[in-house]
Amino acid sequence: MRRLTALLSMAPLLSCLLLAACDRSPAPATTQGPASAIDPAEAVRSASQRLAEVRSFHAELDVEGAALAVRSSMDFVAPDRFRLQTASGPQTIIGDTMFLQSAGATRQVPTPAGLLDQWRRPLTGDVPSVPMKAEDLGRQPLDGVDTRHYRLLGAAGERLEYWVDAQGLPRQIVRIGSNHGRPYQLRLRYSRLNDPSLRIDRP
Repeated sequence: MRRLTALLSMAPLLSCLLLAACDRSPAPATTQGPASAIDPAEAVRSASQRLAEVRSFHAELDVEGAALAVRSSMDFVAPDRFRLQTASGPQTIIGDTMFLQSAGATRQVPTPAGLLDQWRRPLTGDVPSVPMKAEDLGRQPLDGVDTRHYRLLGAAGERLEYWVDAQGLPRQIVRIGSNHGRPYQLRLRYSRLNDPSLRIDRP
C-alpha cells in the first residue's frame, strides 16, 4: 500500500527537519450505522477522499516498531497551513515554508512539496489497488463518537482498520504491517473536523 508506506517513510524526514531546528493502529455488529450499506473497501476509500475535502482538523500520529518511533500531533487549516507540536515547541508550515522556532528565534526553511499531504490523504488511490479482504465489523463508539469499524486484510498479513463517523469521515486509522522486514503499527486519530475556530497564524 504505497501511500501509507509513504507516510511511514515521511516521519523520519519530518523528524529530521524538526531536530534540525534545535541545532539545529471489534464491537459486535448491530443495526444500521454509518455507511453500513456501502461495500467496506469502498467505504474506506470514500472516507479517505472525504478527509481530503475538510477545511480543518486536529490529528495525532503514533508509530511503533519502526526504525524511528514517532509521537506527534498536527493542526491543519485549509488550504495550506499546518502546525506540528514537537518537543521543542510548535512548528508552523504555510505553503512551502516551515517556520522553525527555537531559542526565541524563528527561521524560515523551504519544505518539499506535499511533505504533509499524507495527513490529509492517507489512502487516496491505494485501496483497493491490491487484493484485500474487506470486513464491516459494525458500530463502535470512539471518544464518544458513533463510528463504523472496517478492517481490510492483505494476503501478506497487512492489516488496515478505519473507524468512520456518520458523516463518512475517518476518526481513526490503524495500519499494521512491516517496513523493510520490521513489524510496525501506525495510528492516526482525527478530531476537530471542520472546526471553524481552529486557526494557524504565521509566527
